[in-house]
Amino acid sequence: MKGEIVHDGDIISFTGRFNIADMREVTSSLEGITASETILNFTNCKSIDASIAARIWSVSEAKKRKGISLLCQSMNTDIQKTFARFRAIDNRSIAPAPKRTLLYNFEDIGDRVLATWDTVSGLLSFTAQAFRALFSGKVRGPITAYYMEQSGVMAVPIVIALNWLMGVVLGYQAGYQMKQFGGELFMPALLAYSICWEIGPMMTAVLVAGRSGSAFAAEIGTMKVRQEIDALEVMGFNLYGYVVTPKMIALLIVMPLLVTVANFAGMAGGLAAGGFFLKMPSAVYIAEVRKALIPFDLYWGVVKSFFYSTIISVTGSYMGMRVRGGPAAVGKATTSAVVVSIFLVILVDALLSLVFVHLRPGLSL
Repeated sequence: MKGEIVHDGDIISFTGRFNIADMREVTSSLEGITASETILNFTNCKSIDASIAARIWSVSEAKKRKGISLLCQSMNTDIQKTFARFRAIDNRSIAPAPKRTLLYNFEDIGDRVLATWDTVSGLLSFTAQAFRALFSGKVRGPITAYYMEQSGVMAVPIVIALNWLMGVVLGYQAGYQMKQFGGELFMPALLAYSICWEIGPMMTAVLVAGRSGSAFAAEIGTMKVRQEIDALEVMGFNLYGYVVTPKMIALLIVMPLLVTVANFAGMAGGLAAGGFFLKMPSAVYIAEVRKALIPFDLYWGVVKSFFYSTIISVTGSYMGMRVRGGPAAVGKATTSAVVVSIFLVILVDALLSLVFVHLRPGLSL
């Protein structure tokens, strides 16, 4: 029997069965009530959907706040139970939000420090395990060659382009400033020092961290989500030797080459800037660079690259291994891998710069 609403003065009678199709009629009937007291009669009401009961309850509570009372009468047991649940929900007390005191702020700082310490300690332990697997003597040649191609060969164009542009920009800006004092002849030496000592290795490390470090984290994180890492453990594989060390070996091989390419690309950019903007002959530029640099300057970038490649490969793999959850966790691990890798690269670069001052012949503070 379809639901029907009958108005009789201050009495509104609900007859039949009410479902979602009667929502508009029920709403208009209740919202049109203006009398201070109205009786809702459910004597002939067989059933009410939860959605209709919720609308009656919400309108009734809204009218009550305006001083209009809706009295429900003659409900059957099922309808009474439905309204009793709404009443219990409204009467449920909500615990007040805790006040954020000064102690709360210190606790939050402590939690972050503890999380950072867990990350650092876990990364150190992971690095030790990775090096143990690296020196075990087992090398997976085909997969290592694959990572060498992806991390090295595929990165050469962007490394050359970016470092060449950096050389152009630095050469132009340095030459512009020096030309005002008649010292543009010193631009090649300044550019060569900047590129070989810092900018070439650093920019290469940042690029590799963004390309390969994030790829390592995403790859291993996806394997964690799909439980492939657990399957490898069950089958007895050495996870570090199977998953991590091929990435480490690949970067250890290709990073020195990328840094060397970056250094020459940066100096080539300086050559272009000197020729276009300062009208400096290429022979003069090359001669000044050869007078400024010694082989140690080029070797130092290669030495740095071994530290950078280890940081990027281990950090990317570690962040991937920490993934717990679904695809969102993979995205967070990828972001963390890039951020932590770049931070550690800059930190190690600062420490190596202190060593460099005492090792390079003819350089002292």
